[in-house]
Amino acid sequence: MILNGDGTLQAQNTEPPPSNPHRQPLTALARSYVVYSLCSIPAIVDYAPSLLDFIGRIPVLNHVAYSLIKITFFDQFVGGETASATVPLLRALRAANKGALFAYSAEVDEKEALSSESKSGKLKAHHKRVVDEILTCIDVAADFEDSLRGASKALSPYLHDTAYRTPTSQASIAANSDLLTGRRTWVAIKVTALLPDAHALINLSKYITSRREQMKAVSAEQSSLTSARSAPATLSAATVPRVEDIPFPGAALLSDLDIVLSPSRDDAPLSTNDIQQLRELYDDLVKICVRAEQRGVRLIVDAEYSWYQPALDALTLALMRRFNALPSSNVTTGTPPSSPRQGPVQPLIYATYQAYLRRVPLQLAHNLHDAKSNNYSLGVKLVRGAYHPYETNAHRTFKNGGKSLCISSEDLPPVWLEKHETDKAYDDCTRMVIEAVKEDVLRQRAQQYEDNKTGDIRVGVLFGTHNWDSCNLVLDELVRQGLGEVVKGEDNNNKVKVRSDVVERICIAQLYGMCDDLTDSLTSRVLSDVPMVTKYIPYGGLTEVLPYLSRRAIENKSVLGDGAAARERQRALREIMTRIRETFSLPLRRNE
Repeated sequence: MILNGDGTLQAQNTEPPPSNPHRQPLTALARSYVVYSLCSIPAIVDYAPSLLDFIGRIPVLNHVAYSLIKITFFDQFVGGETASATVPLLRALRAANKGALFAYSAEVDEKEALSSESKSGKLKAHHKRVVDEILTCIDVAADFEDSLRGASKALSPYLHDTAYRTPTSQASIAANSDLLTGRRTWVAIKVTALLPDAHALINLSKYITSRREQMKAVSAEQSSLTSARSAPATLSAATVPRVEDIPFPGAALLSDLDIVLSPSRDDAPLSTNDIQQLRELYDDLVKICVRAEQRGVRLIVDAEYSWYQPALDALTLALMRRFNALPSSNVTTGTPPSSPRQGPVQPLIYATYQAYLRRVPLQLAHNLHDAKSNNYSLGVKLVRGAYHPYETNAHRTFKNGGKSLCISSEDLPPVWLEKHETDKAYDDCTRMVIEAVKEDVLRQRAQQYEDNKTGDIRVGVLFGTHNWDSCNLVLDELVRQGLGEVVKGEDNNNKVKVRSDVVERICIAQLYGMCDDLTDSLTSRVLSDVPMVTKYIPYGGLTEVLPYLSRRAIENKSVLGDGAAARERQRALREIMTRIRETFSLPLRRNE
């Protein structure tokens, strides 16, 4: 939905240009043009992983190839080689009214994961370095946010828009510097990189899903003796689905980690080595969360392939119950809280929900209810999903008796078969979670009015999407639900003005190096005292992030389909021509 000149909302298929787009250097525009041209050639994208692997084995050729990759794909999609190296980018983004979600992007090689041989001896030192790097990343994020205190006007020109300035907001800003800066530098975690052998996660996932199948069998037997109940046809924030109604791989239960955390492990179906690695992983995650809590940095647990997801769900739930626990709770969570959760950053831990998984609408409804029932704040990162071809191929191979990492016994793959199904699931989840945010905001405002207390944030959501319609839906729902107000900006265009208590719960993100026109459009259309739009910024050494770059190229092939690649190239070329004409004082063409 797009804002009309009269303040109404209307569907529109064309993308509005930003009123004051962030100007990139000419070299960056040229790089974008080259990269998106290459990404739009299917053969290059399809064979890129194999080609990189082959070239990497040739001593002289690999240096040449890596140098070319460094100045093209690496610089386009990666923020830097170290966390500290990204700080200039963080400052540039904040000056352009954008936050940052950055991550050390070391990924598991799925070919190694498919191998039956353990690589624990080889990778042990590396996974501990990843843990240390994430701790460093948290400190860099916190130090950057702390450095903005007292310098917010220089770094936040969007606060100077008269449509946002009011006596009340200015008084609030003056009284609390946190409202000026926000804490919009977050850190993402790729859990598979935090243990020596990804097989331990797969084995835990197999154990968890086998228990769920047993639960479903018992439930089906009981249902045959009583009246059967079908899954709800429509979903809302008030929907309470049964766990057994949720498609593979289901929803996490706190008992899923008992096999790892319980001192009694007699006759455990996992090996001693698996349990030891998983326990060490949990301890490392707790260490990371403690540091994040101390420094006021939100953490996003990235989703991965479906064969890891049940284990990741179990770990994330345990961390949420512990670190997102709300004050004055008498609920037994199974793990004691490390300190009272009354700080400004909540929810601290966010789980990722992939809308292309058939389970997600019911899973999200279940988790919203679970968080409310067990008094913890639910963090939601909603994305479409990045592994669709791998998931369908793995499921097909598994059903045909081939060697595959797939662990689903269901006839259908874990993912939706058609894109429109994923789109519908994403939209349904968007409406559901914004409804939950509205309920939480109204509850908090009522609490402030009654007893003059700030209140707790019980739900937060990051919408990760490159889809214009999805972003427009978020803004449309904010206005429709009364969480945003349509106002006139200084440029005489309609904008959505969002209060700080809403922005603390909602943000929209795109990947660094992709869909900058969408990001710029959103930042120009939203007025808030902290950035509501964020860029996901990976970092790491070139050889470390090659798996990420290969996957990003494959994702681009789908994201940039239907003419999107052409628009990205044309946008870069149009800006290049504008710069050239400005340099030589040539007249600008009307369509430029």
